[in-house]
Amino acid sequence: MVEGWGGMNALISRLVVLSRWVMVPLLLGLILALVLLVGAFFITLWKFGQALPTATEPEVMMALLTLIDFTLIGGLIVIVISSGYESFVAKIPDKDRETWPTWMTRVSFSGLKQKLFVSMMAISGITLLKGLMRLEVSVSEAQVRWLAVANVIFIVAYAVLTLTDYVVHRDNGHNGNGHNGNDTH
Repeated sequence: MVEGWGGMNALISRLVVLSRWVMVPLLLGLILALVLLVGAFFITLWKFGQALPTATEPEVMMALLTLIDFTLIGGLIVIVISSGYESFVAKIPDKDRETWPTWMTRVSFSGLKQKLFVSMMAISGITLLKGLMRLEVSVSEAQVRWLAVANVIFIVAYAVLTLTDYVVHRDNGHNGNGHNGNDTH
């Protein structure tokens, strides 16, 4: 090491470690976005309830798919918030961990990637389904083709991710469920 750089190295190391706290405003913003999403969900549900007596079957299906989409996006936001905080900022105090879902306390990074991918694939699938239902009204065939291509890309990427994680875990002696005995989150 060059003489005199020890203090600079310590300062840079300290800044790198402290930089994780820059994530906090982003995570708080996602919490606010989740609250707004819940508001949008209930507004959509209210409008759906009002329109239900005169709604056609495709309109009912579209409204239900939209509500499911809101729910999946909300779940994705919760996964990103909780895992982002625990992975990058600080460990969440475990006083009440026994009441938490298992995935919040024992998901490895590869398990987290899989959960995120599955959520995104489901959202993409619902978007494709909604596009197919609107095909005759407001969506072009080219748009539906692009949605289908996006879905295929998600499926292929998920398959590659799963295969890669399997090979890595097999080679590292993991037990195949996304974590080894030492991995607690």
